[in-house]
Parts: sequence; structure tokens; C-alpha cells
Amino acid sequence: MSDFRKPSPHRFEAVANFRDLAGHTTQNGRRVAPGRLMRSGHLGHATEADVQILSGFGLRKVYDFRTEADIEIDGSDRLPTGAESVRMPMPDPAQGRGIRVLIDESSPSELESIFGAGKAAEMMCESAAGLVRERREPYGVFLRSLAESSGLPGLFHCSAGKDRAGWAGSVVLLTLGVSEDQVVDQYLLSNLAADQIANSMKSQSQEIWRELLLPLLEVRPEYIESSFSAVREEWGDFDGYLEKGLGISEAERDAIRENLLE
Repeated sequence: MSDFRKPSPHRFEAVANFRDLAGHTTQNGRRVAPGRLMRSGHLGHATEADVQILSGFGLRKVYDFRTEADIEIDGSDRLPTGAESVRMPMPDPAQGRGIRVLIDESSPSELESIFGAGKAAEMMCESAAGLVRERREPYGVFLRSLAESSGLPGLFHCSAGKDRAGWAGSVVLLTLGVSEDQVVDQYLLSNLAADQIANSMKSQSQEIWRELLLPLLEVRPEYIESSFSAVREEWGDFDGYLEKGLGISEAERDAIRENLLE
């Protein structure tokens, strides 16, 4: 693992996959500042104790990548006083109805047909590439918000905090100049929260999640590599993706660095 701070020691009761992006170092030696930008799973089940912990970060904005269908399942975010919810819905590119809705509406035999024989992992790779190609607008809006000081301290999340939020975290770190190796390490930290994620999401049974749907609970190196490959195929490199794909100017990139780096 690279030299960066491990997930926060805060013990949330019903918020999964929480961590600060702090501690990553850029290629020119600067470090991501603590308490500026956090990531997590949804806040729909947050308890009063959880909200109290979140209050300690002085959050100004909470960026929510969930769709209406996700919110129907998870519940609306429970936010600390002073935090503004910023909705940036991203339907899953791999499935028009969304993987979670598909799971809830399918029988066990249908789930086997849809996700068995390696199809779940293949679907996750397709979704990871789709986030790059098809969700450029919300990711661009997200980055531009981080270029404004009014957007921080901030927290971003989707449902589980690992896929849509996973690419968001990767994009932020790459924008700051953090190495790709560290970005992969940050991405894979979601696997430490697999049990939390399973408990925070509805499914037909925990046993199904543990067996057939394990690739949907995990993040894997091949998923983020699928995202990187899509960047290279469409724009040549990350700088091209940032400029031409997301429409982020060099001035905005500089502002993001100043807002998030020590």
C-alpha cells in the first residue's frame, strides 16, 4: 500500500465505507489536506450518533450521485446542520434499470442467469468504463464545484460508496497529481467495508450476496483498469479526459489543488 492515511477511525453505526481522502501525496510532494473532502456510502440510514460525527467535519456540501430509484431504496440523506445536499444522479451505465433494482425484481434463478458464470464481474467492468464515457457531465460539475471554496469541506457518495463514488475519488486524486498506484490503493480500500456495504443494501438474502453477487459487493483491480482503459481509448491520457472529456480548465484544476492540498 502507498503511504497515505488509512480509513478514518470514526465508528459510524449506519454509514458504510467512510473515509477521508487525506494523506495522498502528489508527484511534486504536496499532500491532500485532512478534513477537506470525504467519501462514503449513502447517509439514508444515518443514526443521530452518525449525524453528530458528521457535524464535526463542518460539511458545507454533500454530493449525492444516487438516482431516484436508489433513494427509494436507501432513503434520503440525513445531513448535519449546515450541510447542503447537491444531487448529481448517475444511472448505472451497464443496466438501464440499475443493478440494485434488477436484483430486487429478479428471482434466484433469474439472478443466476443474469449474474452467474462470470457475468457479474463482466458487468462491473462494463459499468466502470461506462462511468468514464457516459457520465462526463456530472463528474465535470462535481470537479468544478471543488474548484469553489464554498464547496468544501465536502463529502461525496453514491449508494455503497464504491463504484460511482469510487471513480469520483479516482478523478479527484488524479486531478491533484496523485500517482495512479495510489489511486488504485484508494479505490481498493472499499473492500475493507464489504460487510458494511452488504448490510446497508437490500437483497433477497445475505447468502446470495456472499456467493453469486460477490463481484457486485467488491471492487477489483480489473474494474478500475477498465476505467483507465476507457480514458486512454477515448482521450489518450487523463489530462485529455480532464480537459476534453470533462471540460475542466487549467485554472479550475489549479483551484482544486489549492483547495485540497496542504
